[in-house]
Amino acid sequence: MKKIIFYISVVISILLLLNIVKIMLDDLNRLTEYGFGYLVGKIILLLVFIGISLILRKQALKSKTIF
Repeated sequence: MKKIIFYISVVISILLLLNIVKIMLDDLNRLTEYGFGYLVGKIILLLVFIGISLILRKQALKSKTIF
């Protein structure tokens, strides 16, 4: 179960990172204060999912079975 959560959090982290980069490149000059809040929220979520990945990384890589 921890291995599945690890891989899901890695995928979500990658998707959030791509979304943040897209916002930073395309829409940074058009953001309102709500848009900046949205961007900060995405960054906080990215940090949370990276933290989950780092915590579960050792446990997920130690197990020998796939599931």
